[in-house]
Parts: sequence; structure tokens; C-alpha cells
Amino acid sequence: MVYKSKNKGKKKDALVARQYGSRSKGQAAMEYLMTYGWAILVIVIVLALLAFFLPRLTKVPEVCQFSQPGFGCSENPAVVINGTQVQAAFNLQNGKGQAVNISKILCTTGSSSDANYSFATPVAAADQLVPAGSTKRMSAICVDVNGNPISLTPNSDFKGSIVIYYNYVNDVTTIPRPADATLTGTVLG
Repeated sequence: MVYKSKNKGKKKDALVARQYGSRSKGQAAMEYLMTYGWAILVIVIVLALLAFFLPRLTKVPEVCQFSQPGFGCSENPAVVINGTQVQAAFNLQNGKGQAVNISKILCTTGSSSDANYSFATPVAAADQLVPAGSTKRMSAICVDVNGNPISLTPNSDFKGSIVIYYNYVNDVTTIPRPADATLTGTVLG
């Protein structure tokens, strides 16, 4: 004869109730908080790193891109604070096939369609001639669409336009021809 205890089932039920009862709710809550707490901590750290490094990664590239064929910038341009003025400096490459005389250069924060010849910086007589196939260093004071000198801080972004007013050496007209470029870069101080 096998002796069975009447309390064995009750003890087992009490043990299960103790293991998975009110204590198990607290344990489940702690496991939930620990699992998701670590995940939330990792997300916060990633967001902090992005907030720190993203402004450095999203700096405007130094670009000088002419829309018409024949002119180009042979190296990266520079937008520099020169005293109280902001000045754009770049190497103009003449690929027109013949020599040109550059009379004025406009650097503006507006688009090339807003360009006004009267706001352009005159080019020194010694620097006006750019032979075919050669490169010459050019610079201009940057102005806004109203012709007022702009004010920027070092390490800020510049987005604007350059308009070069030129004539061919053997040109039939004295009216300057415009050639425009998009200029972007970080302001150097």
C-alpha cells in the first residue's frame, strides 16, 4: 500500500503561489525595467553622440561650380573674413579657348539672377587678363542683394553666387558678359 499525503498537493500549490505569486510580479517588473532601461540608455547615448558630431559632419562643402562651360575653379575656394569684410577668393580657370579680360567680380549671398553689375568689385588692371587655358587667383568682396557688405562669423556656412563680368580680348562689344557660379564653403577667420 502506498501512503499518500493529503497535504502534498496543497504544499505544491503554496510553493507555486509563492514562486509565481506577488513576488513574480515584482521580478517581472524589474526584468522589464532592466531590459528596456539598457535599451533606452543606449538610445540616449547614441542621440548625444549624434548631437555632438553631426554639426561637424554636415558642414557645407567648399564648392565653386560655374553654370556655363568655359570657366571653372581649379582648386577649392575660400571665403575669408578680411578685416570687417567677407571676401571670396578662388582660382579662375579660363577654358574658353581665347583670352578674356575680367572687369568686375560679384560675390553675393543672393542668386545669380539677383546680380547687379554696380555692386561688383572691380578687378585691378594688372589682373584683368586671363590667357586661354591659364588660371588666375581672383577675389571679391561679398555683398547682399542690396549691395551692402555682409557680416559673417568664422566657421559659419556661406552659400551664395559669384558672377564674373568679362569680355574676350578681341570682342566686338564693350558690354561685359556675365558668367555665374555657385559658391559654398565655411567662412575662415
